Amino acid sequence: MRVIAFYTFFELKDAIDTKKKINKFFKNIEIKGNILLGPEGLNGTIAVPESFEQKTVIFLKEIGVKSSYIKYSNFGSDQFFKKKLKIKIKKEIVTSDFNLTVDDIKRGQFIEPKNWENFISQEDVEIIDTRNEYEFKIGHFKNAINPNIDSFREFKNYIEVNKNKFKNKKVALYCTGGIRCEKAGPLMQKLGIETFQLKGGILKYFEETNASSWDGECFVFDYRVSVDKELKPGNNKLCYGCNMPLTEEETLSPYYKEGFACPNCYEKLTDKRKRSLTDKREHWKRIS
Repeated sequence: MRVIAFYTFFELKDAIDTKKKINKFFKNIEIKGNILLGPEGLNGTIAVPESFEQKTVIFLKEIGVKSSYIKYSNFGSDQFFKKKLKIKIKKEIVTSDFNLTVDDIKRGQFIEPKNWENFISQEDVEIIDTRNEYEFKIGHFKNAINPNIDSFREFKNYIEVNKNKFKNKKVALYCTGGIRCEKAGPLMQKLGIETFQLKGGILKYFEETNASSWDGECFVFDYRVSVDKELKPGNNKLCYGCNMPLTEEETLSPYYKEGFACPNCYEKLTDKRKRSLTDKREHWKRIS
């Protein structure tokens, strides 16, 4: 199986019809993953048989996905997905509530990974991390500003409150794979802030450079939890009590119990949640 991740912002006029086309194309094919459709485009991660990969890529292009926004990996599909393909129609393909049009999003400005370090070293450039607080703590660009947000929706309020700090400056934005920046950048531009996005996100930066301006690892939304600068699985773990990533230091805390709790949630877990986690832990002990 091959894992294919993709997204593209474009005006999708008939999401229901596109969903029908996707279901028809993958009929009788072993496929897992998730696809989001909406008025602003497509976003998905799927696993298909290797023999069906090229046909899948051709089909994705036919329904509007640009080739430069398709990424591949050889990770086992069982590690990514437990269930068959799910296709959902949503108002947005990445939730933000920024009230942007596709035309707004297309006005975004980009910096190639190979030029990123030269760009962010300029004196009039501020670097902003558009990701969540728990992602920032795992790793970030040196001198990057942490908006201290718990969800991407909160980024809009952060920028509206702090917009005057960034006037008459250039702002460099980054996120994991680029999709969140494609909304954060145009949002800031509408507020009169000159903004530039890291094309392809942190993962592309790791792939194409030696990542000398990065501190730590990069959180990823799959079983690896984080990856290092060589895109190999990192040293961070996930707390099953609160689903937050943990640094090595946090796993040394007396409040850390593998598969159960961490310093962030140990005292917050309800009795019901503790029983559920205990049952799951005993189950995995029996089958491992």
